[in-house]
Amino acid sequence: MKDVLFNRLPQRKRPASPAESASWTGRAAVDAEAHPKASSLPYPLSTLFALIETRRDFPGACQDLAAFLKGLPDRYSAENLLLAVVDARFPRVWMERFLFTLLALPPSEGQATGHTLHFRTLKRLLMRVERRAPLTIGESALARELISALALSRFLDIEPFCRAAAATFQALRAGKLAVSGDLGLLIYLVRSEHTALGERKRWLEESLPSGDPAAVARLSPHLDLLEAHMSEAQGLAQRLGSFGGVQEPAMGLEEAMGPFRFARLMDGLSSPGLAGLKEVLQLQRAKRVPTRDLIALTSLCRWIAEAQGTSSGPLEWVRMALTAYDHGQFRIDARGGLPAVEALLREAKVGREGDIVIGDFGEYHFSSWASRDGLTRPYRSSNPDRLTPDLRRLVLANLHREAVILKMLDQPVVRETEGLVAAIVEGSPSAVVHAKIASRPELHSGPACARVPAALLKSPVAIPATLALPFIHPERVPFQEMKALYRNRAELRPDIAEGLRAFLKQAYAL
Repeated sequence: MKDVLFNRLPQRKRPASPAESASWTGRAAVDAEAHPKASSLPYPLSTLFALIETRRDFPGACQDLAAFLKGLPDRYSAENLLLAVVDARFPRVWMERFLFTLLALPPSEGQATGHTLHFRTLKRLLMRVERRAPLTIGESALARELISALALSRFLDIEPFCRAAAATFQALRAGKLAVSGDLGLLIYLVRSEHTALGERKRWLEESLPSGDPAAVARLSPHLDLLEAHMSEAQGLAQRLGSFGGVQEPAMGLEEAMGPFRFARLMDGLSSPGLAGLKEVLQLQRAKRVPTRDLIALTSLCRWIAEAQGTSSGPLEWVRMALTAYDHGQFRIDARGGLPAVEALLREAKVGREGDIVIGDFGEYHFSSWASRDGLTRPYRSSNPDRLTPDLRRLVLANLHREAVILKMLDQPVVRETEGLVAAIVEGSPSAVVHAKIASRPELHSGPACARVPAALLKSPVAIPATLALPFIHPERVPFQEMKALYRNRAELRPDIAEGLRAFLKQAYAL
């Protein structure tokens, strides 16, 4: 019976109402947001639907999708499955997740180093030195080292070194050998850029006026981008230092499936109904657009299509984005939709040539063009960076940023949210954060913070015994929980285990 249903699905005819054919965001799309149940779909469509339905980690989902396609039984083909996906007209959210999973791609070495090899942060630092602007201690040390190592006398003296380093990288990318001195200069400047990025990130965190969730939400995308650039610079310096080649990873699905199976998949997409899907796969192989750039650019394409009133959906938006992208830059004709898209364009750094919108992902990150769920931003929606975010998710996303968490702990809304301070204790690696929570009564007492004392005792992060040992008391942690902690004392810090032993023995509980 499943075989019969599956084989009939791509060929079934459905009457299309005017609203349904108009747009994926029209009335029909609103009705379709009542997601179908995976169990109501025939196999293997049901399995694919469940695999994609709630995923947000597109690289991981791509690995799972490749494994699923490779493991399809012989009586099912990937072509029929993809035809079923296109014909079923699943809700927009699911279809976007499916497309971004199918096309998942991390930045290639050349794309990832595009920002690094401009050395913008280093140049900004030297410009501030020349203008006698105030610097942090770390920035002053880096600037002195850079000026001394390269014998710089003014800001413009850095330009020849930057051009030489970029030329060396391009030569390596082309497979040529570099002179050791040129390679050393490249590695030195990349490492200096990484240090400068770290100093800028630290300055942004420390200059945050307060831990207000709205302010943290506005700053977080910028910190995320700085951390991504830092990771790229560090990885590049390490590979160059170990004489590793410049890496150009394959498309995620192709790499996960293997060249032979991926070629078979592409050859099988011969049906006219899959022409659009095959085209976006071919475009992605040629253009190699990183997923984060593709989502942002697809949002702009969606807004333009909606403003123009065209009958389009996620597949058309993605194809439009891939066509417009070229080596980190994009050019999109917004004719007929420009007035309605102005609100989106004003949030970003773009250029104009008449109705043509021009942008560069190396110059600007365009993070506000993506919604908080990691998909395209709905037409005429507000800037997600300016909306009040989910507090728990915001705090957990910033756990590795000590300065930000310390300021957020001063916000009453954080300590009054049940279990949130305990989650900070369980996830933060900072001893300073733990010490602040242990020393501030409002952060470890009250119904909302009831789990905090036990979390502090169980935490592997070391804080002074004078702060930790007072929590070994029935008023802080119930007797039964203290006994359970002592039974698992191998997982505790030695001073906590000894404190529990002494207290329980004194209380005749051992």
